[in-house]
This record gives sequence, C-alpha cells and structure tokens, in this order.
Amino acid sequence: MLLIITLLAGIFLSEKAYAQDVVFSYFNLNSDGADVLLEWEVQEEANIERFELYRKFNDEGTFIAITTFTPNGTRQYQFLDDDIFKNLSRTIFYELHVVIKGKTDPVIVTNSLLHSPTSVQRTWGSIKAMF
Repeated sequence: MLLIITLLAGIFLSEKAYAQDVVFSYFNLNSDGADVLLEWEVQEEANIERFELYRKFNDEGTFIAITTFTPNGTRQYQFLDDDIFKNLSRTIFYELHVVIKGKTDPVIVTNSLLHSPTSVQRTWGSIKAMF
C-alpha cells in the first residue's frame, strides 16, 4: 500500500513540476463580432521553444493549426484571428500549445468564446474575402 501511495505521490509531483514549466499571466480572447483577438503573456520564456495556436468550432471534431510563434523576448503575444468572418453564431475553442525545450509533450491551455457576428459583419467579411 505504501508503494502505491509513493508512486502516486511521485507522479503527482512530477506532473505539478511539469505544469510549472510555463506560468501564464493571462490568456484572453476578445471579439469585435467579426474577428477574435487572442492575447497572452508568460512569466518566463527561457525554456520555451515555440507557441502553437489551434482553433476549432463547437460543431467540428478536431482542432486545426492556425499559427506558430517563436519567443521574441517580450513575453507578450497577440494574434488577430480574422479568418472566421463568415461563421454564424458558434462557440470557438482555442488551444495554445507551449512547446518546452527538451520536453516531448507541450503544455496546453484552452480558452473559448461565443462568436456572434452580425449580418452586416458577415456581409463585409464576404466582400473583404473577394479582394
């Protein structure tokens, strides 16, 4: 019994240490109805190899990769997702994968919001896509 508790404690501690490889100050999503602005900040970038951003809608099965960032020394990042203008009111899920140097599995944080563009914004988005 003691061996099982010790193994479980060891697994918990290693998972906790792994989760501390990245400390986020924030990971925010803001929508103006037509686009979504993603912003995040990390406390330390020294061990970060790259950030990978993924998106999926509530009626889709899998996430798709939309962009990648390499650390730039500022610890603050933003991405304007303007490739969603035609979509009707749906929930959008974003996953931010943080790839740590020397680790095989990324640290993953998820955030979502209900995206509800107006008909004018959807029409403007369609016109914008033609040019």
